[in-house]
Amino acid sequence: MAEHSKVPKWVWILTPTLAVAFVGFVLYLSTIPASDESGAVQKETRQALEALKEKAAQKPQVPKPNYEFYQLLEEQEVKVDKVEEYVSTPKGTPKKYVYRLQAASFRNQADADRLRAELILQGMSAYLESSTVKDSTWYRVYVGPFNDRSKMNKAQDELVQRNISPLVLKTPVASDG
Repeated sequence: MAEHSKVPKWVWILTPTLAVAFVGFVLYLSTIPASDESGAVQKETRQALEALKEKAAQKPQVPKPNYEFYQLLEEQEVKVDKVEEYVSTPKGTPKKYVYRLQAASFRNQADADRLRAELILQGMSAYLESSTVKDSTWYRVYVGPFNDRSKMNKAQDELVQRNISPLVLKTPVASDG
């Protein structure tokens, strides 16, 4: 049983015909002499360059301007007043600050005491302050005070872990002197 090819006959005829036509076209191109276009382009370029040279020769030369300020500057003398040498003002000792964190603010003192107790049980130094704002008493829960910013940052991180967003309060310490 002979198996027949599934490729149509017209493909078997068209493919070799196109291949022969391509080879013939390449041979035809190799027999055509190359034109001398580069010589023509060079000739046109030379003619344009000569025309520009002629135009430049016909234009009158513009005299160069004479700047006198070079001579004037050489002949003048500038007098400068003597100025005292700059001395920077020394910085004093750096200011020291006390930091504290406001953990929360409540209108109800019982809520403030409850949070304060929770924070004390967590090992933080928490305290309450009451203040009156617009005829209303607020109870604020503070953590601190901290003399060192790194300790304050550690306490702030612990509060954030408890889902409390503290407010940082920075108070300058009065210097002795």
